[in-house]
Amino acid sequence: MRRETFKSLYVHVPFCREKCRYCDFYSGSFLELKHPYRKAVIRELSIRGPELSQFPTVYFGGGTPSLMEPAFFESILSKVGQFSEVTVEFNPEDAEKEKLRELSLIGVNRISLGIQSFSEETLKTLGRRQTPEDNLKALETVCSVFSNVSVDFIYGAPGQTVENFLKNLETALSFPINHVSLYALTVYEETPLFKELSEGKFRLPEEETVYEIYLEAISFLEERGFRQYEISNFAVPGFESKHNVNYWKLENYLGLGPSAASFYVNKYWKNVSNIKEYVEKVERGELPTQEEEIFEGEDLKKLKLIMGLRLTEGVNLKEIGLEERFKEALEKSEIVKGLIEEGLIEIEKNRLRLGKKGLFVSNSVISQLINVLF
Repeated sequence: MRRETFKSLYVHVPFCREKCRYCDFYSGSFLELKHPYRKAVIRELSIRGPELSQFPTVYFGGGTPSLMEPAFFESILSKVGQFSEVTVEFNPEDAEKEKLRELSLIGVNRISLGIQSFSEETLKTLGRRQTPEDNLKALETVCSVFSNVSVDFIYGAPGQTVENFLKNLETALSFPINHVSLYALTVYEETPLFKELSEGKFRLPEEETVYEIYLEAISFLEERGFRQYEISNFAVPGFESKHNVNYWKLENYLGLGPSAASFYVNKYWKNVSNIKEYVEKVERGELPTQEEEIFEGEDLKKLKLIMGLRLTEGVNLKEIGLEERFKEALEKSEIVKGLIEEGLIEIEKNRLRLGKKGLFVSNSVISQLINVLF
């Protein structure tokens, strides 16, 4: 029996100069551990298996991958072999032309730039280090070296309106970018931003305003040739993130580094979320896995539905074994009928997708569908 291969490699770079107020990813300013971390990541790849040397897509996320030297990326890519898409997340303050040129020469061909906002007030609220001027300079520099550039924005931040958010997008699209990610601000309890909001230092926009920002942003981007292919992602056709699409389609992916997750056939696992523990385990020749879960039967169908509905193309119900179950729900369930009538979901032949309204409240819609179908 042929062994399945991995479609994607993710490398988590946990270093930050300073943690943003809203961030809940595993990261920190323990820069003195960069060298042992680099050695450990390469060691983990060899422990996982020497046959894992072909990854069509590679993604360096964080944290702040742009804090690492080009030699770090080269040391990993030299062990990967052939690849069609290599993305590095960049903070604007690290966007130096010489560094970007070096990365392009070793195989990096896509940059994801964390702009977040062109508003000085919003950047300060989010705890971002860069200024609007830094963002503009970074975009100009990155676009002068790379032809595949993605830009991240956060919407729903204190003080945002539809008008000023669209102005952000207009500024970004004055550069030759071909991918935009829009992330709704989520305030996690463990973050400084949550504490500041609780103390009344800031107020989030009303949900109606956030919804309007999202819908207007979709229209704005689509009118300018960007197709929405996932809840938060828009691309000029042909420039979709191949790496992230692999996630949502539940293709096999391997994650390296502290807190990195992996999925293979039906098994999910995640590494320890502590860089010192991660380095120590790998140095001993141990797998740094912290948790793992096997998805079978109903659980696997559920996972395929949850992940697939993130994509605007939706899921083929027949392929994931839910065709007959959904037909029955369509006849008997008032909840499913209501979701369709309200435009929250759409069904065409065997393909189920979220409607434009449903994309904004995807968690709620998917939760209702799960309750009905399982």
